[in-house]
Amino acid sequence: MKDNFARQYIHITGIVQGVGFRPFVYQLALQYALVGWVINDSEGVKIDAQGSSENLEQFIIELQQQAPPLSRIDQMTVTPLPLWSITEKPRLFSIEKSQHCDSTTVCVSPDQGVCNACKQDIVDPTSRYYHYPFTNCTHCGPRYSITRALPYDRISTSMASFALCHDCQQAYENPLDRRYHAQPISCAVCGPWTRFIDYRDNAVSDTELMQQAAINQLANRLQAGAVVAIKGLGGFHLVCDGTNVDAVAQLRQIKHRQQKPLAVMVADLELAQQLVIGDTIEWQALDSQARPIVLMHKSQTVNSSTNTVSVAVNVAPNVPYLGVMLPYTPLHYLLFTALAEINATAVLVMTSANVSGMPIATDIQQIEQQFLGTIDSVLDHNRPIVHACDDSVVHYAGGKIRPLRMARGYAPYSQFGDKAKTITLALGAQQKSTIALALPHQWVVSPYIGDLNNLDTEQRYQQNVADLQALYQVTAPQLVCDKHPSYYSTTYAKQLVSISPIPVNLLQVQHHHAHILAVMAEYNLIKPVIGFTFDGTGWGDDNSVWGGEVLLASCQDYQRIGHLRCFRLIGGEQAIKEPARLLLAMLLECYDLDAIKAMQLRAFSTWSETHFNNLYQLWQSGSRSPYTSSMGRFIDAWACLLGLIDKVNYEGQCGLLLEKAAKQDTNPVPLSFQITSDNIIDWQPLLEYVLPLIHEISDQQRQSWVSSLAQGVFVAIADIIVTIAKQYPHHAVVLGGGVFQNRVLVDQIYHQFSGQSQPLYCGEKLPSNDAAIAAGQLWYAFHYHHIDSQEL
Repeated sequence: MKDNFARQYIHITGIVQGVGFRPFVYQLALQYALVGWVINDSEGVKIDAQGSSENLEQFIIELQQQAPPLSRIDQMTVTPLPLWSITEKPRLFSIEKSQHCDSTTVCVSPDQGVCNACKQDIVDPTSRYYHYPFTNCTHCGPRYSITRALPYDRISTSMASFALCHDCQQAYENPLDRRYHAQPISCAVCGPWTRFIDYRDNAVSDTELMQQAAINQLANRLQAGAVVAIKGLGGFHLVCDGTNVDAVAQLRQIKHRQQKPLAVMVADLELAQQLVIGDTIEWQALDSQARPIVLMHKSQTVNSSTNTVSVAVNVAPNVPYLGVMLPYTPLHYLLFTALAEINATAVLVMTSANVSGMPIATDIQQIEQQFLGTIDSVLDHNRPIVHACDDSVVHYAGGKIRPLRMARGYAPYSQFGDKAKTITLALGAQQKSTIALALPHQWVVSPYIGDLNNLDTEQRYQQNVADLQALYQVTAPQLVCDKHPSYYSTTYAKQLVSISPIPVNLLQVQHHHAHILAVMAEYNLIKPVIGFTFDGTGWGDDNSVWGGEVLLASCQDYQRIGHLRCFRLIGGEQAIKEPARLLLAMLLECYDLDAIKAMQLRAFSTWSETHFNNLYQLWQSGSRSPYTSSMGRFIDAWACLLGLIDKVNYEGQCGLLLEKAAKQDTNPVPLSFQITSDNIIDWQPLLEYVLPLIHEISDQQRQSWVSSLAQGVFVAIADIIVTIAKQYPHHAVVLGGGVFQNRVLVDQIYHQFSGQSQPLYCGEKLPSNDAAIAAGQLWYAFHYHHIDSQEL
């Protein structure tokens, strides 16, 4: 009889806390008549179970196959144990109190959008969660943004100060309840509350309106055209009526964001389908529980009289896409309900509450410091935000949904891996900053922090560095950062080394190598690859500005086997804001100044003779006009040559305008780069093709011609990638860098590789931009000492 029974000790790591894993285990154990216990600790979920051998075997299978939807099992180890004696054997299966361990291997779950069951609760008049804006359960709600420490228990979250009422306590303690150990559980009796704060006429007035009354009052203000702030999961939003041109203009003025596209939140999928069009996979991403902003094609009938609503023209001007998201908290759903009751618009501009360039505000004091006197009112709440977390942004390119900003719902991003022999902290880059931490059995990338260009973002960055290590109870003895000497992340890494009470090893990784390594990390690639790193700027080993690089890369090293032909950044960073300077610099590599003047290009039509000559003198100055091989800057210059832009108002604007033009034509001009004998990707043939034709094109033909040239340049870039890759047929092809956020280009590359045997990799979980640099730095550190150098 004894032989038919077994006892197993099961240790599970991954995203297994705060996602309903223990009640799932409990119910499964009851189903299979097992005795024992399940426990949370900072190393994951641990189970000690005994029962019939057949039942226990099936129990272990279903642990993996039927795991809760928000969970992720990275590793499960099963160890046989001796059967309990009659006196030791538990009578039942139980859930034990969480414990702390010296090490932490559990993963922090990202915040999640409200689930369907909780949505039903907030509209059910018989539910005690009716109209409660903080309704949640184990399948949804805040996670990372409220977590102070691991394991994930209420006492370690910002909900610790809210004592549970009798009803919530019962639900919290009942393993069969959907809210069992849902750490943010609360109701109107015991939980957080919203309040409406009036800022009109510079007078701060707490009107005593709370919960639904506060939401209703905010809805009235939005209908009246006001710009307001709303506290959400990971920070505040600035919000206005997305159909009101004047309100949008006012929001732009308040945020200091004149042209960069804004995103909208709409009430439901039906309304979204009036505003944008997309493939099935895009609609699935939009409606997923992560609830990202999805950049989708604007509907051609967006202003049609058959539609019930249209978006103001200044929400996303002169670009082909509109960023759309659906409500993801009960508060959002209650706000849209309130708007519907007063027949107000169901389209809201919803953008992070920060003056452009600053970190997102997370408390009312930060809102008042930045916006007092400029916004109408605030919908605040008293659940503290421990970790700021912006909205994630994704788009559809190369047949996959790819992140552009990895934040709420997607981050912290964690991946199982046992390669880290030393706990390592990666400090990331300067732009789109993230940090990353390597632990013995996993590595973790933080949510998007921001550009490290001001003191406030630098302080938020420092706090993230401290918080991530504190969360996992470590102090990293090894740091890894970029080689750029002027990056704040680099100087901060060196500062941490200098003040550390323990010896700290510092590694540095070349920026573009890190881009390739990030993709290798995501796909767990170990063998050398042929990598194309196309971005705006990065510190090159020759002290020039790189950005159009072809690298033969391993986990530890790389060879620069090719790059875009260099041209000067006339006046340094000013050239990035004035792409006509980039165009002039390219022309000066091929023609003399008088010949360029004689071309009478539209890009230079407003320049005086003196201005021309001054820029020429700057061009001759090496120190003030450094060379660059940047593909991003080449794209900027191309957009300028085609007359699409004069001044750059936001990063990526030139690429977006080229995308818009390219989408209007399916017959690209046959443009081609030339590869020189020393593997330089020469753009001069493109100029020589276009320049003689510029004045021959009539005004009637111009739009079609520009569109053909826009499409043609993306085809030419894809062509050169395929051509070079074919020289290394036994290497996988990796794409990294911000230029590969351009979906026309990525679509074209994947189209051209569809008939190729070489594997092609571009980030699907990590962005192509600098937000992935920290992950690439970790991949370098993983292999720094314990992988032999490989033949490239």
